[in-house]
Amino acid sequence: MPATASKFFRVAVEGDTSDGRKIDRKWIEDMAATYNPATYAARINCEHLRGFSPEKPFFSYGDVTALKAEEIDLELGGKMEKRLALLAQIVPNAEFARINKAGQKVFTSIEVNSNFANTGKAYLVGLACTDSPASLGTERLEFAAKGSGNIFTPALETSIEVEGLEPASEASAIVAGFKALVAAFGAKPAPAPEPKPAEPAPANDNAQLATQLTAIGAALTALPDTLAKMAAASETSTAKVAADLAALTAKLGNTDADAARKPAPGPKGAFTATDC
Repeated sequence: MPATASKFFRVAVEGDTSDGRKIDRKWIEDMAATYNPATYAARINCEHLRGFSPEKPFFSYGDVTALKAEEIDLELGGKMEKRLALLAQIVPNAEFARINKAGQKVFTSIEVNSNFANTGKAYLVGLACTDSPASLGTERLEFAAKGSGNIFTPALETSIEVEGLEPASEASAIVAGFKALVAAFGAKPAPAPEPKPAEPAPANDNAQLATQLTAIGAALTALPDTLAKMAAASETSTAKVAADLAALTAKLGNTDADAARKPAPGPKGAFTATDC
């Protein structure tokens, strides 16, 4: 759906501001007379902030398409005074229309270059939407950073009337998702299920396990004595074997290795050698 231009609405008023500064009548006359988007298009930003990203919240919220000036009656100190006001016509994007309809950023603040392109005339170089409250229909002047010479002027409450422009479905989905998230945090958590008690083991199994544990404990207690007895028995056996070996060695040492058997008599008085 093509964007639709808004009706003209007031964005600045000549005269003193609440902090002692002043919006020159000539600024308003110059801006209304010289503004041309083909020369320099003033875009809409949020709170005079311009980001490098095309994503919210620091992207552009639309364009200023036309300006005009007109006399208005302003009540000041209980008296009515004639003042020159600057009116703007804009083409807001869907997000600006949505937040304005929701009652957010309902004021505007113009950004003025008082000597635009060295022409000696003031020019509107930007328009901000803001939530800063207005004072006497205006807010204090603020100079732009880095010495650009642009002046941020009073904030005026704005009701943008645009027909046929609905918020983007994406923005609606984001809002709905945020509401759902808030509701989820506020909801009471579901009670945790009760833990299921463990089933007791059969009595017979418990008795058998207790008997086995008792036997293991007794065996561990007796283990040092058992090892000591085994060591003593091993020493005794070793000593006996050593004694027997010594006795056998001594006995064999006393035997004559050169002694020969007497020949055994054979039949008829003959002698036969034997090997056994």
